[in-house]
Amino acid sequence: MSPTAKPKARVLVVDNDPWIPRMAATILGQAGYLVNVAADAQGAIASAVKAPPRVILSAVTLPALDGRPWWERLRSIVDARVIPFVFLTAPGVVPGDIRGFLAEVDDCLAKPFRVEELERKVQDALLRVPHPAVVAAASAEPGAPPRPPMVTPVSTRASQWHRPLLALRGVLGEIGLGSLLVMLEMERKSGILIIETDTATARFFLRKGHIMRAELDGVPPVSGANAVYGVLGWKEGQFEFLIGDVGGVDEIQTSTTFLLIEAARRADELKEQAKHAESVKGNSS
Repeated sequence: MSPTAKPKARVLVVDNDPWIPRMAATILGQAGYLVNVAADAQGAIASAVKAPPRVILSAVTLPALDGRPWWERLRSIVDARVIPFVFLTAPGVVPGDIRGFLAEVDDCLAKPFRVEELERKVQDALLRVPHPAVVAAASAEPGAPPRPPMVTPVSTRASQWHRPLLALRGVLGEIGLGSLLVMLEMERKSGILIIETDTATARFFLRKGHIMRAELDGVPPVSGANAVYGVLGWKEGQFEFLIGDVGGVDEIQTSTTFLLIEAARRADELKEQAKHAESVKGNSS
């Protein structure tokens, strides 16, 4: 690729066999792609959060994260549902053998593979899932059906290695969520805070310490400040904070301090309502 040529799409290659990412990075780099590599699931998630790829090549033998394949975790914590995966498999493995395989998005490539096979699989993946700008333009046409949201790249600079960017991990029994949020606000950290219990998962998206977006899985799911209020009442669970640039519009326009005060007020209000209901029940019995 000439110095003035426009780089092609970004590709993330993930494999714990160091030879595979090295070879794939060489092949795709020579073809003009921006290539990031990672050797484990945590490094792959950190890389994808910091510099979202257009295509991901991943081994299927990586250790699971909390019992889930890493690509399922990625698709649950960032808006990455339409990033196509090309799964690097052993001969004879079929898509039905891969947990989390999306038939209209993902593909397989058996190892060992030839140079032309690798390039063709990446090109096919890019054709299956158009560039975000193309999707946005198509969705803007009158009468066009809504399209799933896509990740917008945050950088055009190739980085050959992203180390894991897990900054914090712990349990809520050791540190309160409110204290954790205050610390992240004071340090002006950007990234994704994931809080999990046995029955629920929440994600807070922070930019320079400010909670700009929040999601709480459920039926129905809860978002925005109400999701923060709900999660601040959790006394048990585990959390992890992934450092990375977070894009999008600020859906929460208030400070962390206000959110904490409002959550405490709501909690006190619920306690008073419960006490009043108990008092009424006692008087009527």
